[in-house]
Amino acid sequence: MTRLLAVASLLLFAAPAASQSFEISPFLSAGYTPASSIDKTAPAVQDLEISGGFTWGAQAGHFVTDHLGFEVLWAQQRTNVTLTSATGSARLLDMKAGQLLGDVVYEWAAGAHVRPFVFGGAGATHFSADELQSETKFAWTVGGGVKWFPAPKVGVRGHLRYKPTRLNDEDSSVCDPFGFCQSSLPQVEIAAGLVVRF
Repeated sequence: MTRLLAVASLLLFAAPAASQSFEISPFLSAGYTPASSIDKTAPAVQDLEISGGFTWGAQAGHFVTDHLGFEVLWAQQRTNVTLTSATGSARLLDMKAGQLLGDVVYEWAAGAHVRPFVFGGAGATHFSADELQSETKFAWTVGGGVKWFPAPKVGVRGHLRYKPTRLNDEDSSVCDPFGFCQSSLPQVEIAAGLVVRF
């Protein structure tokens, strides 16, 4: 971990000052996270899933070269766990899933109006619901997208993000409310937002 921080610091401060820039996507960043099925269910249960829902948040990035940068993302989703059986479906609980993720991002076409990019990183997902104890789980992410800058400093970005959360509950004999008795919770996010570069 210490070596990783040392390499990151070296990249941040060794790059030429002219190539460094900051980007922020303020709270206008918004998207949608589709429903995610929960693997293990009882025989009478046809489906158990975390419902899809509106995702919102913000992110900030620092480019240390024309192409390489680091981003921090905070996102929040209000959702629920829904059970479906032969007799119908019911909402079991309302919950929030918040994420804090750090990414390494690579961007092509520096200085162009249209700039494709890819990213990958890790962080944590925080699950919470009324009358239940909150839980924080390890999460990682990969994805890509495109930025469009109609003006030199202001643009928009859109991305597709795969963001699974590691649950570590596959072998558990008792499922806690946010464990779901499976190894991971795979989720996908489609989002767009304003980008301000300075």
